Amino acid sequence: MNARSPGLGGTHRLPTTVLVARREALMRLRSRVFIGGTTVMTVLVVVGIVAASLLAGKTAPVRVGFSGGSQALEQTFTATAASLGASVTVSDIADVTAGTAQVTAGTLDVLVTGSATAPTAVAKAAIASNVESALSLAAEAARLSDAGLSPAAVTSAMALVPVQLQQSPKGKDNENLFAGLAVGILLWIALGIYGSQVAQGVVEEKATRIMEILLATIQPSRLLAGKVIGIGLVGLLQLTIVGTAVLVAVHVTNVAEIPALGVASILGDLFWFLLGFLFYATAYAAVASLVSRQEEVQSAIAPISIFQIVGYLLVYAALPDPTGPLATVGSLLPPFAPILMAVRMAASDVPSWQVGLAIALIVPSIVGLTWLAGRMYSNAALHLGTRVRFMKAFRG
Repeated sequence: MNARSPGLGGTHRLPTTVLVARREALMRLRSRVFIGGTTVMTVLVVVGIVAASLLAGKTAPVRVGFSGGSQALEQTFTATAASLGASVTVSDIADVTAGTAQVTAGTLDVLVTGSATAPTAVAKAAIASNVESALSLAAEAARLSDAGLSPAAVTSAMALVPVQLQQSPKGKDNENLFAGLAVGILLWIALGIYGSQVAQGVVEEKATRIMEILLATIQPSRLLAGKVIGIGLVGLLQLTIVGTAVLVAVHVTNVAEIPALGVASILGDLFWFLLGFLFYATAYAAVASLVSRQEEVQSAIAPISIFQIVGYLLVYAALPDPTGPLATVGSLLPPFAPILMAVRMAASDVPSWQVGLAIALIVPSIVGLTWLAGRMYSNAALHLGTRVRFMKAFRG
């Protein structure tokens, strides 16, 4: 560490805060933890997206068998089912008894018997609504044709009503809800990991007395700021790599059209990670400066970790109703905004004034925490041995 210390005080072209940040970033970028963790996270998300794509591609079509006079419905039924978004396969069943046995055995999903104008469907369990609608429409078309209408008149009479949406669906889309949950979990893990790294780095330098050497040439507040910025940039880089892998995997597999996994949305998630990291990292650094041993780090940061845990639990309460009062109020509060607001933005359309208000609340909170952390860090950084009381560190 002493060999590197000239890099902090000997380069006068850069501010000391930038030099400390560079030192922290380079140390972690070269570590096996960063390389291995980034590789594992990237592989896991890519494998998960590919697996979801393969499973989606293996969705079995509904097997429908037609027997007797109902076989005249096959062509109309297939075309109607396709227009309704149902995947079906049709087959001719010579014997009704054999077809019923196939339904019982599970080799056939639906057996249609009777005439084209009065068909009867036999199924082991419930029939998919779009398949049932397609069968009803096919039978209705047969009745109209039997009544003497021309094929063109039947097609005109059976035309589906077009629906024009004034706004895109929000809130209840399953894919967006899944993406929102994934964003919440990833941000919670990232904030916990890199916030803890700040706390452990502070205690490590304090326990090994390296901090005394560093503080001989660097102001405590600048040392703290450099440490937070350096570790934050490493975390931002790791999440950027993972986010890029997600974008590429979704584009290649075309597994789903998820707005939450677009470029703009991922940049927004990185922005909320940065705000959340600055909020929690400064608080972690402040309380970590109160202790002198690694064994005491977890107990020191436990009160702050509770806010992160509560924010994570609120994700599950907010996802069913992203626009509800609980989700809205929670996403505006600084301790929970980095996770909850990112989740809400992934799962639904959040009004811009709410996003702006959340940012307006968390930025001053970060400034206040930075001042408090710098004061406590300066007063407690060189105290070794017993744990320093909060008020003593605050008053100096």
